[in-house]
Amino acid sequence: MNVITLIERLTRDPSYSEVQNEKGTHHIVSFYLAVPRNYGKEVNYIKVTAFGAQADFANKYFRKGKRVAVSGELMTGSYKDEETGKNMRTAEVTANRLEFADGKGNGFAPAPDEDGFMNILEDLNEELPFR
Repeated sequence: MNVITLIERLTRDPSYSEVQNEKGTHHIVSFYLAVPRNYGKEVNYIKVTAFGAQADFANKYFRKGKRVAVSGELMTGSYKDEETGKNMRTAEVTANRLEFADGKGNGFAPAPDEDGFMNILEDLNEELPFR
């Protein structure tokens, strides 16, 4: 079974394109996720590609720094580097499903104070379920 799920932040805005062929117009989007490894401070930059309605969704709503969830297939390939002559290997995710991984807003939660509590602005007291 070839299934991969990633939840992390976009390194830049998605790249969107429309390709025409005899079957019509195809929508394609690609972006990179910065996924930390389970050890140390190293990060993997994983390329994600989506098509059709998923591509349109990502193009409309995903932006640099946004935390997203991707589910899809891991695709591998290879090519020969023309400068060095070395065979290079590639890996990317072809997305079947894209979702937001944060709540509403820009995807960044406010940082808590030193005591572990978040400051609440005075004018938000009316919206709180308790007083």
